[in-house]
Amino acid sequence: MSFLAASLAVAIAQFDEPQERFIDTPIRAVNSYQSAAWNSIVDAVAVLPDSHGKPFGLAVMIDDKGHFVAHVSSLVEEPITAKMSGGLDVRLGRIGFDKETQLVLLGAQNWVTGKRQAVRVAPEVKKGELMVATVNGPVRGQLTSDSRPGIFLPSLRFVPLAEIQLESKDFPVGGGVVFDNSGSLVGILGAILNPMYPETAMATQSVRNDPKQFGPAGLTVAYALGPKILNRIVKGFRTESHKVEHPSVGIFFREGEGPGQIIVDEITKGSPCDLAGVKAGDQIMSANGVPMGNVIDLAAMLFELEPGSELTLKLYRNGEQFEAKMKVGVQKNLS
Repeated sequence: MSFLAASLAVAIAQFDEPQERFIDTPIRAVNSYQSAAWNSIVDAVAVLPDSHGKPFGLAVMIDDKGHFVAHVSSLVEEPITAKMSGGLDVRLGRIGFDKETQLVLLGAQNWVTGKRQAVRVAPEVKKGELMVATVNGPVRGQLTSDSRPGIFLPSLRFVPLAEIQLESKDFPVGGGVVFDNSGSLVGILGAILNPMYPETAMATQSVRNDPKQFGPAGLTVAYALGPKILNRIVKGFRTESHKVEHPSVGIFFREGEGPGQIIVDEITKGSPCDLAGVKAGDQIMSANGVPMGNVIDLAAMLFELEPGSELTLKLYRNGEQFEAKMKVGVQKNLS
């Protein structure tokens, strides 16, 4: 059996073998109710190798046409031969890419439909226990926040991320796939805490090992896109063009001189903000009724909006407050 096949076999066998057999770490076995969830999705998970053929990342199948999604950092070469359960080798090549989130759409060559069931993306994620699929099998995780502002590179977009804590030791979890206990997809790991902004996360494949303890093993804190944005990406990848439509209102803003001030810096001509009467120099007080205390929170909130939805900004100009209402547009030039 190849290294890749053995890796997936370890993942499948984890529920039947003692805890100590799992890569020789003190990580606790996934609970029995998570075992059922894992069995329902294991056929949709593909293990991606590094340049030496060793397990390196994961891709997850989003439809029965052989379309898979992975974080770009999980790919060391393209096209790539991945390993799936049952010893199936599948050749995957890139057919789509969302530069805003660094997620890649991969297509399988010579794929036979109807043989494997794709995963379902959850509409939301609730705080509590989760299941994180890694190259060495599933481990238990804990959702501690579903709205941690983070930075995606190289797009420099602030986005709301899910913060997940999990037990790990000496094996990679970056690019891991996160499921709830029903087996629905809730995220793909791809971020760490940003050292320049301690209260935000920065998108990368790495994760942060914390000296605190979460059970018997070291605590790893990782971040993933939440289900709302992940649903948007999967929806776009499933279209004929494989393009994702992200929101845009045509506004650029900066921190003001006073505490918590957000000042409009520039407005794109003809954009929703321009048509709604927003001007450079306006101070943003709230968005859709939610007070905005800093530029990071506002940027993350705007990215979570759906194209076509309504946005109301409360603004302050020349000593007076007023509202600007608009319909959210679609960001251009995504290729």
